[in-house]
Amino acid sequence: MFRTAASWSLATALFALPAVIGCRTSALGPWSIGCGVTSDSLLTVCVGQEVRAPDGVMRVALLGVRNDSRCPVDAECFWEGNAQVEIGVAVGMGPTVPYVINSGVEPRAVDIGTYRLTLAALWPDRVSTRSIPGDRYVATLRLGRIWGPD
Repeated sequence: MFRTAASWSLATALFALPAVIGCRTSALGPWSIGCGVTSDSLLTVCVGQEVRAPDGVMRVALLGVRNDSRCPVDAECFWEGNAQVEIGVAVGMGPTVPYVINSGVEPRAVDIGTYRLTLAALWPDRVSTRSIPGDRYVATLRLGRIWGPD
């Protein structure tokens, strides 16, 4: 069946891929592979998932997306539209507090203590011929420091 080392390697990779990326991709789609990825300034989170900010003090969860009226990628729109993204933020051992930030209108960010969380990206893009299941969204949030006056 597998005649060359290359075809054996390809077959092994294809069969092993679901085990490596886990069941989440079947539930969330292929765009969810990067969920939970954090950097110094970006947090990527899937619906129902919580990530910890690099300082370890703040936890951010994507609670859901509501009223997604963003312009579909296969349409021409006069307005970019808007998606309301609901996040939950907990600081230290405190409770998770819900906030709503938007992709196209204010508020596009929320200030928590000395930090500002801004919606940087939301996936998947809308397509006019299908709806997006609520559990398939992935958001990237920009984490910035708010500096007060000297």
